[in-house]
Amino acid sequence: MKLKDQLILREVAGEYVIVPTGQRVREVTGVVYISSSAAYLWDYMKEQDFTKDDLVRLILERYDGVTQEKAAQDIERFLKILADNNILDDGIIRGGSSARIGKELWDKIWKEKAGHGPKGL
Repeated sequence: MKLKDQLILREVAGEYVIVPTGQRVREVTGVVYISSSAAYLWDYMKEQDFTKDDLVRLILERYDGVTQEKAAQDIERFLKILADNNILDDGIIRGGSSARIGKELWDKIWKEKAGHGPKGL
């Protein structure tokens, strides 16, 4: 997996913030705050493809007293935050789509599904 492009990490008032730029603003609609440990991982992640095991290894090398199980749990949570915010390119398609349909088609669908026409439309 890898990080999506057009994302930058900034330190603002002692907080680490992932900020979307360019076209990525359409997918990542806000800023995401991360810890200093996550910022350390970000520096590694922004340069290359990585695996969960790569990130666990980095944490175990950097921090004394952290168990592999705890590191794996923390990394899983971090990756979920990134994925949920459209920051992580992990091959999983997320989100939804919408389509605009005309009133006639909407009325037909509504009547077929609900057994009656729309109210108040």
